[in-house]
Amino acid sequence: MYLPGNIQQVSDDPDLLNLMMNDLRGAPDLYKPGNYWKTYEALFLPELMELGLRDFRRRRNSVLCSFGAVDESPSMVGFYSRPCGYRPTTTTYNVNPLKNLFWRLVLRFKPISRRLRDRSLFTGLTLDGVRRLSFEYAKYYGMANGAAPLDKAEASVIGNPFDVFTIAGKTYTTSFLDYYLNYAYCCRYVDFHSVGTIAELGCGLGRQTEVIRKLHPRICHYLFDIPPQLYVCEQYLSSLFPGAVVSYRSTRALTEMPPPKEGSIFIFGSWKLAEMAGLRWDLFWNAGSFQEMEPDLVLNYLSFVNRNTRNYVYLHEAMKGMAKARKPGEVGVLNPTTLEHYRQGLADFELTDLSDFTMLPSLRSEEYSRSFWKRKKTPA
Repeated sequence: MYLPGNIQQVSDDPDLLNLMMNDLRGAPDLYKPGNYWKTYEALFLPELMELGLRDFRRRRNSVLCSFGAVDESPSMVGFYSRPCGYRPTTTTYNVNPLKNLFWRLVLRFKPISRRLRDRSLFTGLTLDGVRRLSFEYAKYYGMANGAAPLDKAEASVIGNPFDVFTIAGKTYTTSFLDYYLNYAYCCRYVDFHSVGTIAELGCGLGRQTEVIRKLHPRICHYLFDIPPQLYVCEQYLSSLFPGAVVSYRSTRALTEMPPPKEGSIFIFGSWKLAEMAGLRWDLFWNAGSFQEMEPDLVLNYLSFVNRNTRNYVYLHEAMKGMAKARKPGEVGVLNPTTLEHYRQGLADFELTDLSDFTMLPSLRSEEYSRSFWKRKKTPA
């Protein structure tokens, strides 16, 4: 069992957050949030300003859940649907009040609450048992794909995550295992020892960078996103890898892609793709954010990916597209981005593999797919 000691917290930097948000307002529309993310805009800033980042990885009902910044217990994942959004004192948001009341009453009844905490969706298994099985699955999946061993790294507890457990003296979270699976999938098609640079658009909290950098510390990472997600990412990775992160404050004025430096992590607003010359990287990565954009936004980003990626592209998306919003301003996309849009945008790449995605701990098939793309060979 994991016994927390003095938890390291992620520091707040409201001036950096304001700087990012001001720059976003002045960015071209193609680099601003689409309809899906606009629905969260009224929630992000109030929560970050009122609560900061203290204990953010165990903050339930937080809007930070929307980009995977909260570590939930696997016994609760998928069990019921909770409203994903902080309710600040000055902002209202739409929830189902009857469902919310029902679950508050259920979880206040201690015998039921205790059983929900200690038992998972797997009948007869304790939560510790599910965690052990998840670890073993990820470990052997990595071995089968030639990945760096899972036990060569461990999850960070910076930010006080809720779902933490210890195996063989090392700490893990279920989320860390899922991001390891993404990396291990790619190891089937690429040797990461040959990768010098990775560009990720939609980096969220930076969890994928955490996993890969711990296993391949020499790789240089270029991370692109919109704030406030980008702000949380910079603060988290700066706490996790002191001295390795090149702050947004330093990159915002760049007009040319900085040369790679082993182990460095560069933080960029997504609009910098259109402002910097000399864009080049070995592997491009996008997991779960293209699907949340309209096709015109995605095709604009893919124009840079198709032109500036040397070798490989990894996409983890809902290839049939996300649910459409009933009207602008409601949750969903206005028009779904599908596999055909990715084929169109990655015209110089060949789709090497398209596989169903399974998520720990349930291993249930999701609507998402993992896909790996390789640059087409130029005819001799």
